Amino acid sequence: MARDPQILLRVAAVVTLIAAALAAGAQLDGQTLSEYSDDAPPTDDPLRAELERCRTITPEELTADAACQAAWAENRRRFFGPAANTPGGDEE
Repeated sequence: MARDPQILLRVAAVVTLIAAALAAGAQLDGQTLSEYSDDAPPTDDPLRAELERCRTITPEELTADAACQAAWAENRRRFFGPAANTPGGDEE
């Protein structure tokens, strides 16, 4: 029974892709996302520092922490930008 060369090429391609995926998985094994993000240069943004502090407190503490609530509100404002439906772009 003769083998079709096109099928053999497809099998070889699939085996190569599987080997590449396994090699990539072995390279990344044991590393977390935080290990990659630690390479980011530190910034002097006080909002970022406050948000990092606020991430460490419990939801119950957050309800009583006005500074954290203000920091999260400012972060949302920066992310979403000014409201487009209000004159002047200010939020109501």
